[in-house]
Amino acid sequence: MAGAGPTGLLLANELALAGVRPTVLETLAEPTGQSRALNLHPRTAEILDLRGLLADLQKHPIQLGFLTRSFFAGIPVALDNEPFGSRYPQQIGVPQSRVEAMLEERLAAVHGITVERGRELVGFEQDEHGVTATVRGPDGAETPLRGHYLVGCDGSRSRVRRALGLPFDGTDGGPQTRVAADVVLVRPPEKWFEDRGPEGVGEVDGRDVRMLPDVGLTGMITLSKGGRQTHFSLVGLENGVYRLMFSDPEQTGGRAILRDAPITEQEVRDVLRAVGGPAAEMKELLWASRFGDACRQVDRYRVGRALLAGDAAHIVFPIGGQGMNLGLQDAFNLGWKLAAAVKGWAPDGLLDTYHGERHPVAAAILGSARAQSTLLSREQDMTALRDLLTSLVDLPETNRYLAGLTSGLTIRYGASDGDGHPLVGRLMPDLDLTVRGELMRFSTLMHAGRGVLLEFPAEAREAEAGEEAEGPGRLAPAVRGRADRINHVVAGPVAGQDFRAVLIRPDGHVCWAAQDATGPDDEALHAALTRWFG
Repeated sequence: MAGAGPTGLLLANELALAGVRPTVLETLAEPTGQSRALNLHPRTAEILDLRGLLADLQKHPIQLGFLTRSFFAGIPVALDNEPFGSRYPQQIGVPQSRVEAMLEERLAAVHGITVERGRELVGFEQDEHGVTATVRGPDGAETPLRGHYLVGCDGSRSRVRRALGLPFDGTDGGPQTRVAADVVLVRPPEKWFEDRGPEGVGEVDGRDVRMLPDVGLTGMITLSKGGRQTHFSLVGLENGVYRLMFSDPEQTGGRAILRDAPITEQEVRDVLRAVGGPAAEMKELLWASRFGDACRQVDRYRVGRALLAGDAAHIVFPIGGQGMNLGLQDAFNLGWKLAAAVKGWAPDGLLDTYHGERHPVAAAILGSARAQSTLLSREQDMTALRDLLTSLVDLPETNRYLAGLTSGLTIRYGASDGDGHPLVGRLMPDLDLTVRGELMRFSTLMHAGRGVLLEFPAEAREAEAGEEAEGPGRLAPAVRGRADRINHVVAGPVAGQDFRAVLIRPDGHVCWAAQDATGPDDEALHAALTRWFG
């Protein structure tokens, strides 16, 4: 594996959990410690919870005001995730650096695997049996490394992707760039605006400044001059650090700034003063990055024994924090499939479903990001479109679509066209279960990283919800011969559930469900077992 960012580290943990020991190469000698991405989306929180990984990240969440309110193209909108029934309907404030640290520590402590830092992949060749990589160490010496597969988790400038010769199609975006920076301030933002009106309205250097209602001092700040708006965001992180994001060509006389142009402390100080006036003083600039609104994606996530995940497979304009979340979801989808291929039980085509399932998800997010980038334009016609969208979001259908898209809660994998139970392809709901007399959440059954055949026996229907089901269940014979990859679990009845049995993949997605009583010879169950578990 090339790359030890969030994507690579989660994938390494998934492989190790499944009994496959990966070699993780990382060019950087030490983690950067930079916060970068700030939030886990609801679907990402759900999948991390399936491995018991979320609890550690929730111990000290960042209290980000904007996480309790949704934005689409900078527009504050009340996207409603509650109808999806997730335990985590809101985003969770966790910086990327903490996600990386937790995953790297777990990889070492639980699985005994250390990231090989200071080692760079410089090339590779593959054949029908495996991949031979050339690795350059800290001393400059190059050595060969042989493995079954190679996964490029090596970021937007992926060496693996370039070596495969895959086109990285998409858009470079317009000439305008944006900046993200972590800063330590002399005074907290509330001191900048304490002499403003109740909504934080005032004027700085001829600009009207307004803090958006209900977002307050940890959210979006809007500046306008001559009828044109510029959007800044200033959010409190932790330990007195704030994340500043801005895009304002007026600060540079209307000139476009190249993405690779260095960011100076003076540039950041000037922007802060434009927002808050003389009171907006910066004590320290921790890091800064200039980025454009490029959105790109490869047309194939797999070429033989080489695969791509995360930013190596797709880059997205970083609005809404989608990049890290997409990468973590890629890793969770790929891990168990790649482990099955290495261990030799993967059915034909299993590894190809990684591309088939994840490519459309990223494509939809990239399309949304392009639309939002366009809507963030300060042109007057974009302002009219933004006003229209603000009205449309109040419609239930529009709200549900955007909420599902941005949160990931409507992702559906492996479902046939209109056939089967409505659960098929969806993430299994995190039900409260009674198993062997013990109360537990469904998610705890997934901590082992194996598939689960969950059965509610027919005799349990007469029992009260929450009572223990008696007997071993009828479906145990169906999983014989697959005990190394599927756990059979019998649970008591659950109020409101309309299924008797469910087969769940190691990534938590349902691949078969029966509404009525069935037996181990059920043809649909046998087909699902064969397709997903060999």
